Amino acid sequence: MVRVGWRKTGASRRIHDDLLAQRTEPQVSLMVNPQAGDGKVHALYETWGYTDVGPSRPSLDSPVLMVMVRERAM
Repeated sequence: MVRVGWRKTGASRRIHDDLLAQRTEPQVSLMVNPQAGDGKVHALYETWGYTDVGPSRPSLDSPVLMVMVRERAM
């Protein structure tokens, strides 16, 4: 989550990339609420190279989330 004043500045992508920079796994996975931001969050991850694997509901109290993956080295 990036504060409103930092949105659309590339800050979220830089944070994301920095967090992954030292990782050695060949793939990255995440879970996103496809309804978050009226679908904008999911769409953003797609522009970063993530693709949908399928839905997951981690707990009965959780919304249905979309599992997404991408190759780490991009």
